[in-house]
Amino acid sequence: MHSAPSVMFPVGRCGFYAGLLVLLAVLGAWVMGAWWWTTTDLRAAWMGPAGAMLWLAWVAFAVWSWRRSPTGRLRWDALSAGEESAGGWLWYSASCAEGAPLQRVEVMLDLQNLALLRLHNADALARWVWVERARDPLRWNDLRRALVSTRA
Repeated sequence: MHSAPSVMFPVGRCGFYAGLLVLLAVLGAWVMGAWWWTTTDLRAAWMGPAGAMLWLAWVAFAVWSWRRSPTGRLRWDALSAGEESAGGWLWYSASCAEGAPLQRVEVMLDLQNLALLRLHNADALARWVWVERARDPLRWNDLRRALVSTRA
């Protein structure tokens, strides 16, 4: 079996992930509003403001999470020799311009035009990233080949 070709793919904030967070925020607000509108128990009146504070905290966390989404480039180098198989993954970012080697890259969700990946670095830390076909349509199939060829 041949290894997948070398490829470098840009990674950044994902519009799908942002849309998913907005959808969850709207659904949460709608459920809270429906509950508040239909409740008649005055003893539970404190739950409305408490729920609103929790919802606002979740929205703040979601915005913080999206804004801190990792940005960089993911590279599959078919020529670097690893211990288990030929090839290796590298992560390039503003803080690591020379490229940090990754132990493995796992596909957690594959939606054909976008995928959620979990990157495992040498420090046993995992980074979750979304990759989208729209970022580099010409190299998308090469990235998918590399992801499939390195599955254990």
